[in-house]
Amino acid sequence: MARRDKARGLHLLEYFVDRCHELGVACEAWIKKGDPKEVICREVDRVHPDFLVVGSRGLGPFQRVFVGTVSEFAQKHAECPVICIKRRADETPRDPVDD
Repeated sequence: MARRDKARGLHLLEYFVDRCHELGVACEAWIKKGDPKEVICREVDRVHPDFLVVGSRGLGPFQRVFVGTVSEFAQKHAECPVICIKRRADETPRDPVDD
């Protein structure tokens, strides 16, 4: 993982964990290496959370068919309830590389 990407990821995790705690919501967050689909489901098996919250980048139908999405995989395979947060259409980048 590139140093800059790791720093950006840590900053986002800290922000959302702090925000959850401000709202009185207990949560955990961490960064792991590997295929996100497999890592998320493995961590769910390890931690046994009450539920899992994942984001949806809003891939188009073509990309969804050939690449699949982490959120869809988690919904099908995670051993806990999954909440998928979808972006509004105006928040979705035209090119996933821009994400």
